[in-house]
Amino acid sequence: MAHTDPAFWLGTYTASGDGTAKGIVALSRQEQATLRPSFAAPADSPSWLTVSGQHPLVYAAEEFAGRVVAFRPDGTALSEVASIQLDAGACHLSVSPRGRVLIAACYGTGQVVWIPLDDDGGLGGAQPVVAEPSTDPYRLPGERDPHAHQSRWLPNGLVVTTDLGYDLVRVWRPTKAGLSHVQDVALPQGVGPRHGVWHESGHLHVVTEYSGEIFTLRFDDSGALRVVAGVRATADPLEDGDTGAEIAIGDRRDRLYAGIRGSNRISTIEILGDGSELRPISDVESGGNWPRHHIVDGPLLHVAHQYSGDVATHRLDDRTGIPHLVGTAETGTATCLAPTGAGA
Repeated sequence: MAHTDPAFWLGTYTASGDGTAKGIVALSRQEQATLRPSFAAPADSPSWLTVSGQHPLVYAAEEFAGRVVAFRPDGTALSEVASIQLDAGACHLSVSPRGRVLIAACYGTGQVVWIPLDDDGGLGGAQPVVAEPSTDPYRLPGERDPHAHQSRWLPNGLVVTTDLGYDLVRVWRPTKAGLSHVQDVALPQGVGPRHGVWHESGHLHVVTEYSGEIFTLRFDDSGALRVVAGVRATADPLEDGDTGAEIAIGDRRDRLYAGIRGSNRISTIEILGDGSELRPISDVESGGNWPRHHIVDGPLLHVAHQYSGDVATHRLDDRTGIPHLVGTAETGTATCLAPTGAGA
């Protein structure tokens, strides 16, 4: 028996992204721990979703249309309430802890866009503000393009973003006028920083798309963000064509989980010492083809597969934290899982 309210919203690729889905999908829990999909709302390749913790709204980035859309949930259904137009290529959204700002990372242009929200979380407020563009630290004009890929709000009040094309982790200070640039941290050329997670030990762990590594960064005594370590994301060697996709942290805070597309693995990484030391301990099959995104759900791990069009559910071993496949749910071209806060 499934819960009435969904546990997750699922972002997808539709026809504009060569996908098979029709829009946003609601995923409800079933007693056997797998998820039951149902159609929630039409949308044009809503490849990234985020949920406001302060308002009952779901925000979607329609990647190829360049729209950011706000939806209001009603059970397993969503209704569009507002939208704004950005440059095409918006691939990630994050909402501020107080629910007053949305940040869009735009893969197509490399821009990071500050979107003020109304008091009710709506999109009808002030105009979006484009943050200062990044520059290539390896000075290859015309050979590489910037690709902003994620933003993350940190406990110290700062925001970090990744630029996959320019191999940068960027640091910003939010102001009333938008984002004020603080620092760029250059990773090794060609690694492609994609997504990062924050650990309460004070470390930012960033998975790279092109090199399949995890770089660990920390603020030093001067307040500057520095790289302190880097390791391969997998226990076994990477294979030709492998690319890093997503990184998530387990509820016990002693394990990281990295998704590897190509060989289609979920790698388990142990967090050691002061939080800066990482040790990959296991690779398991992700349960589908092209694990684009995954999310920890207490004792479970759900993996959204882009090419096989499903969400695979794994149970995490109580002792080792290693995932074991439970089952899959067919969803269409899956790209992103966003928890609703319901059905827990």
